[in-house]
Amino acid sequence: MALTFSAFIFNTTEFVPVGLLTDIGHSLDMRPTDVGAMMTIYAWTVAAASLPLTLFVREVERRTLLMRVFIVFIISHVVAGIAPSFEILVVGRVGIAFAHAVFWSISIPLVVRLVPPEGERRALAMMSIGTSIAMVAGVPIGRAIGNALGWRATFQIIAPAHAMI
Repeated sequence: MALTFSAFIFNTTEFVPVGLLTDIGHSLDMRPTDVGAMMTIYAWTVAAASLPLTLFVREVERRTLLMRVFIVFIISHVVAGIAPSFEILVVGRVGIAFAHAVFWSISIPLVVRLVPPEGERRALAMMSIGTSIAMVAGVPIGRAIGNALGWRATFQIIAPAHAMI
């Protein structure tokens, strides 16, 4: 269940900025289309960092690594949530992207190892459910938080939500 919730959080945070681009742009005195570059930077960072980071951490025990990934994820959200400039926001998002890259490289094998062989399919399905719910509910919830409390609050709430795991 913890990894399912993590899948939900990781996928929510990947896409939630889409719903916040206008708000971020207004607060940083930028056009939303310029702020959208943050999404491209995030995607390219995940793509470029996945293999090198996975190779770099291959000797680290998986549960320890997962906890470290969560710490990077949480700290990076705090940075993004307090970012006074677009550049600092991007630094926070790059940290989140690094955590994202490692999380997805280890979470599927880890979830399969944590359950008995007869539970593997169900465990993998639960991870998929977390991902699906993020797209259906996580992103709109993040947008609603941004509307009510400001875009920074969305990032600041994701950090402690993930820390509860």
